[in-house]
Amino acid sequence: MNDAPILELERVGHAFGGLVVLRDVSFKVPAGGISGLIGPNGSGKTTLFNIASGFLSPKAGAIRLEGRPITRAPVQQRCRAGMVRTFQTPKVFGHMTVAENVAMGLYSATRSGFFAAMLRTPAERREARRMAEAAEAIVERFGLSGIRNTRAGELPAGQQRIVELARARMASPRLLLLDEPSSGLSHDEVQQLREWIEILASEGTTILLVSHDMGLMEVCREVHALYFGKIIASGSMADIQANAAVRDAYLGG
Repeated sequence: MNDAPILELERVGHAFGGLVVLRDVSFKVPAGGISGLIGPNGSGKTTLFNIASGFLSPKAGAIRLEGRPITRAPVQQRCRAGMVRTFQTPKVFGHMTVAENVAMGLYSATRSGFFAAMLRTPAERREARRMAEAAEAIVERFGLSGIRNTRAGELPAGQQRIVELARARMASPRLLLLDEPSSGLSHDEVQQLREWIEILASEGTTILLVSHDMGLMEVCREVHALYFGKIIASGSMADIQANAAVRDAYLGG
């Protein structure tokens, strides 16, 4: 692992009206591994994820991606810079097939524009072939070949999660933010998810993981505990579980 941070949050603060939800949140995500963020419901995890990924602008603080400031950068710019994010509820295109969903992971990286697509120019046709071939390879790799032509909206939650992860991998992200990816999954599906997370990390994708599943969080090298909008502890999962403040706040003593 490269200890140089790929993502830096410095004194990030946010409030909705008079309700302060984040207070001086600072931590770094080292490149090339898996980091985690835990906290009870209402601790500010989703707000922090929305800020890190560009869906929300912070009221205070700074965010840097590979040393470059992105505090006010839009989502699309962060995607082009290599940041991809998933959501608590799987976000698949329900009317599209599994293969089409996976292919959408390359959308932000395509060079052909809207009018080229409308006109079906040679460049757009080449782009479409490239996307289809790359998507087929990812579909096969993630074990989705048997359902490649199934509409994604017809799949159970576990398979939708894998489709979402395959689509994210399609974008070749340098940083992947996973928001409660094990939510609604069975034990076996969580184990499969864990394997894929570890595989992606071993291939060089840096991952920031939010989950209530303590077993899944064991894949993290470093975990940050958030409570009432503040980081109260950072360290290995073993360190976090042994921390009295974390146990009182999150793990139930």
